Formats: sequence, C-alpha cells, structure tokens
Amino acid sequence: MDTFFTIYFSVLGVILIVNLIYRLFVFLRIRSEDWQFQLAHEVLDWCLEMYPVRKQKPFINLVEGTSDFGGEYCFDTNTIIIYRSNNVLLRDIVKTTIHEYFHYYLITSQTKNNLYKRQLEVYGYENHPQEILCNSLSKTLSKVYQNK
Repeated sequence: MDTFFTIYFSVLGVILIVNLIYRLFVFLRIRSEDWQFQLAHEVLDWCLEMYPVRKQKPFINLVEGTSDFGGEYCFDTNTIIIYRSNNVLLRDIVKTTIHEYFHYYLITSQTKNNLYKRQLEVYGYENHPQEILCNSLSKTLSKVYQNK
C-alpha cells in the first residue's frame, strides 16, 4: 500500500511540475511575441501620419494559424489581420502592415470593396491592380520606415 501511494504522489508531482513548466513556456512565448503587436501599431500610426484619411483608425488583430498571405484587410470589420507565423521578422511585420494599410486606405466603401472582389476574380491575386499597388508601396515605404 505504501508503494502505491509513493508512486501515485510521485506521478502526480511530475504531472504538476510539467504543467507548471508548460504554463511558464506559454506565458514567455506570448510576452516575446508582443513585439509584433507593438511594432504593427507603431507602423500603423506612422502610416496614418504620413497618409492620413478621415476614416476611423483600423483595428489590428494578430492571429495564430497559417495562411498563404502575410495579412488581410477586412473592410466589414475595419480590421487589419496579421498572421504571426508568416511575419516572424521585423521587416515582415513592417511590410505587411504597410501593405494592409493601403488596402484600408483604398477601400473606403462597400462599392470599392466589391470592386476589389470582382477584380480578384478577373485578374487573380498576382495581377490584381490593387495588389500590385499595395506590394509596390509596401516594398518602397518599408525601407523608408526602417531608415527613419
């Protein structure tokens, strides 16, 4: 009977220690990723200062998960979505935030949002007129931002 309790409490102790280590790891991981959120907000504020608009400032949402893209702009919720795993370098966050900012800048109404979707069907992503513009702007302005 004593052996049973010794093994039982030993296993229970190991499980509790592993659980504490896991929680510490998750906590540190989340804190270390805050730089992405802070940088995205700094870049967004810079874009708003350089290219002001009268629209309400967009929300930024950094999400886990995979996507073929670094980010998205959702007109309906006025949200810039940035995929953390696709933006692990500082320059990636800067470039993606600027790219999505210009979608926000250009899509000012439901009509323009619908136009974007129609053009996506006609031209595809690579040849989409707005994507070409946003890619060019993000490439050029990310260098400007990083050298400021």
